[in-house]
Amino acid sequence: MAKGLVVALMLAAAFVGAIYVVISFLNKNEAVVYNKNHTWHAEFDAASGMDTLVRGGKLDDIKNDVNKLIIALNKASDDEEVMRPKGEGAKGEFPRIALRKIEQQTANVEIENDQYLTQTMGSFGAQDFLAAITYTLTENPGIRSINFIFNAGDHAMPGLYSRESFAAYQLVIDDGRKH
Repeated sequence: MAKGLVVALMLAAAFVGAIYVVISFLNKNEAVVYNKNHTWHAEFDAASGMDTLVRGGKLDDIKNDVNKLIIALNKASDDEEVMRPKGEGAKGEFPRIALRKIEQQTANVEIENDQYLTQTMGSFGAQDFLAAITYTLTENPGIRSINFIFNAGDHAMPGLYSRESFAAYQLVIDDGRKH
């Protein structure tokens, strides 16, 4: 019986140790789920009748890491597509972004699945998408403008964009203040 108790205690200790290792691994590898709380995102403010860009409250946590910003933007886009009610709008693969390079404070960003951006999202949806990317990536101190790389279409044009390109948007910062 004592032998069985020792084996049971060893198995329990191994199980607890395995749980500890997994938790430590996840914490060290920042198994964080990035989403629109880590980005700027567009909303329509019905009260004012204005398009707004809302700054996510967790953006400061990742703004110095461009790769994390890209992950957050792509995840936020995925979430928007999943949240769309069935039957609302055209279905398809939502555009994703890929950072090609940064030079002279300009991030060269390729839009993958640009057909969806330029032909399916509509002009306002495409503008909101480009504005959110521009504002999010220019949070990084080394980036001042975005050179979007994609095939031109009915609702969006490639080229160089900065925050000034979206001056018509009302800005809402973390705490809900409008600027």
